[in-house]
Amino acid sequence: MTFNVTKLNNAIEVGTVIPMEECNGNIGRWVEDQLEDNGYIVNKGKGIDLKRLGLEVKTRMENSTSGHTVGAMLPQDIIHYDWAAGNNIFDKVQRQYRVYHKVNVLTEDNIVTSAQVYDFTDLDIQNNLKEAWDHCKAVLAQNPGINWDYIRGDGKWAYLELQENGYYQYRITPGYMKQMESIANFNRTKLFVVGA
Repeated sequence: MTFNVTKLNNAIEVGTVIPMEECNGNIGRWVEDQLEDNGYIVNKGKGIDLKRLGLEVKTRMENSTSGHTVGAMLPQDIIHYDWAAGNNIFDKVQRQYRVYHKVNVLTEDNIVTSAQVYDFTDLDIQNNLKEAWDHCKAVLAQNPGINWDYIRGDGKWAYLELQENGYYQYRITPGYMKQMESIANFNRTKLFVVGA
């Protein structure tokens, strides 16, 4: 039996004060710790974060303009994997629990502004992410040994960014992530029948 989680109970509440400023992923680790404290089993190794629920956990400063990082892989692994289950990047961008936060200008506290499950399995979303993956994969395969800082394609929803450790981060542009979230929210409303 399979089921889709649409909401996490006893998780991160909107309005929660995060007791730190953002620095090198510390808020993501804080969210994972909070989820563990609330009884969730968090995977801190390879693979999605909440395996039993089929959810990846992502945190983000609300007004950030950088790309949304999905995960990272070595170039040879990107060339090897198709856009399909078993590809760590694919797995991490199916369903996500996304926690947004921002600094309250009056109190200077870092506050959770949104904590929501998004289902990105919509065919249009996945086709666009696959198209970006395939483009990046082809560039790497056709140019072995070249370390591009970025691999992008015109109109593609995602791109690769090289890290100092030799891994490439697969990142979704902010505009397309907004579009993905809008599609997911629209699809969520179709799950419920309203009427007499």
